[in-house]
Amino acid sequence: MSHAIVPMDEALSEVLVVDIRGRAYSVVEVSFGRVNIGELCADLIRHFLGSFASEAKINLHAKVITGINDHYKAETLFKALGRALDSATRIDERLLGRVPSTKEVIEG
Repeated sequence: MSHAIVPMDEALSEVLVVDIRGRAYSVVEVSFGRVNIGELCADLIRHFLGSFASEAKINLHAKVITGINDHYKAETLFKALGRALDSATRIDERLLGRVPSTKEVIEG
């Protein structure tokens, strides 16, 4: 599990939880002022994050806390996701090789 908060100018996003445990669930809280960000349909960002969580079988909560510029809001979401995934997939040396789960197994 992990989380990340990423700023960029006036935009601030957080990926509250990335829980890699074999059960898919996502909550994505983001709104954009425009239909498109460049040539990308803004709705595809929410769709991508939900589909990613479903296919990766992870628990994902992502939220844009504040922001005006749609490009920056989208960029902070993806950077926060990348940082949270990086942290969630690192080996925790404190566990001494044990699986980081009370069930002693990661399903999936």
